[in-house]
Amino acid sequence: MADIVIDITCPVCGKVFKKKAKDLTDGSVLKCPGCGEQTTIRGTMFTDMDKSVDKGKTWE
Repeated sequence: MADIVIDITCPVCGKVFKKKAKDLTDGSVLKCPGCGEQTTIRGTMFTDMDKSVDKGKTWE
């Protein structure tokens, strides 16, 4: 699987941090390294994108 890295912006403090798309599965919890706010990922948008790119598709 391609290692697509996605910038995540914390909705509380605005800190931008990076996560691999393959790690952003439905139900996974992200914790902001700045303020500690936790957010639960819903849906498979990031992992679907990662799989599509791995198969040679492009995103515009």
